[in-house]
Amino acid sequence: MKTLLVGYRAADLFEKDRRGRRMTARWLDGDTTCHTLDIYDRHAIEKTHHAKAICSAHLPAGPWDLVKFRTGPKLMSGELSLDLLQEIHRLSPARFELDYVGRESGRNDLLAKIKDDPGRVRDFSARWKASVPGIEPVEFTSVPGCFCHRRLDEGGLALAEVVSRELREQRGGASLRLLDMGCGCGLVGFLVAKAVPDVSLVMVDSHSRAVEAANINAENIGIPAEVILSDAGTPSRMDGTFDVFVGNPPYYSDYRIADVFLETAKRALKPGGVCYTVCKNAAGLEPVQRRYFPDVEIVRRRGYAVLKSPFYRRSSAMP
Repeated sequence: MKTLLVGYRAADLFEKDRRGRRMTARWLDGDTTCHTLDIYDRHAIEKTHHAKAICSAHLPAGPWDLVKFRTGPKLMSGELSLDLLQEIHRLSPARFELDYVGRESGRNDLLAKIKDDPGRVRDFSARWKASVPGIEPVEFTSVPGCFCHRRLDEGGLALAEVVSRELREQRGGASLRLLDMGCGCGLVGFLVAKAVPDVSLVMVDSHSRAVEAANINAENIGIPAEVILSDAGTPSRMDGTFDVFVGNPPYYSDYRIADVFLETAKRALKPGGVCYTVCKNAAGLEPVQRRYFPDVEIVRRRGYAVLKSPFYRRSSAMP
């Protein structure tokens, strides 16, 4: 039987044996494929369970004998749930199971939104505008699952404004290579490239829907960008090739993801390059950034802290 699991993470794929010991779920046996939207989840499933896993912005074509979909208000947005339910319906699996984590009323409300017209194809993408001083508003597209879907992120906008202003003041007409890590739909990178002439872009995100949105925006805005799906930063071939690093790292997991961002920044930057990150409160991120870059200047903007660090020289020793 060909089974597709949607919305499951590595921790969801365990069950307990008779002695109460945790073991890989028996229903992973056979021809089972785990679909993830985030490459980190794919790697975790492959490492923990040695199971077949794929990461893509959309569900793989069947035919499927069974599709199991795990969702709930603490797992994903309602809009993403509806978008994936619509994709599952279009796959026409022989059987479908909804593994809903939450109240029964929430499960019923979710199903009620599609049961009257299950064949309806809805467009869940959104379009909105953003700008930095000196340029006309730029229209962005975002999709469900992408960070800050349907709206711009104020922290990202603060970062784009500070970086754009400083590069225009200091770059002296030279071409620049910029790495936007955790790019989402590309808000920061595209605004900087729009405001500062002759900036080439590389964008990285671990979420396949973010990569999809960034590629859409590269085409619509007319700014070329190399967009990479990765949970480990840029490939080694790019080490020491960037003039500017920008990142808006998430702050959960005790800043462990910020460590990935900043380790990438240190590898990626040329001597003389600059690392910029942004957060709401510098108290948490600043000591993490100082482990990689001793000098940290804090620039206040829009109620956020933009942390700026020059990179002086390359060293083989990493924190």
